[in-house]
Amino acid sequence: MMETTKITDELKTVSIKKDTWILEVPPEVCQSEGFPEGTMISLTLKNDSISGVYLKPSKEIDDFVGKVIAEESEYFGEMKRVGD
Repeated sequence: MMETTKITDELKTVSIKKDTWILEVPPEVCQSEGFPEGTMISLTLKNDSISGVYLKPSKEIDDFVGKVIAEESEYFGEMKRVGD
């Protein structure tokens, strides 16, 4: 039997680089799958398919994401403006 959870219609994209997207895993999915809150997933297009890897919270990932956001802040600002 499937469990009913509150489903949000938002997926937060943390980073996009060439053929890879880094997305936050929604808290309800983290909870149901036993992942720590703040887990992200990396989705990569490769050989006509999508490969996914969970990225559990760590200092290295926080540093990487912070670096990408700093490098791409103008792009993210423009995407936010376009989405509003």
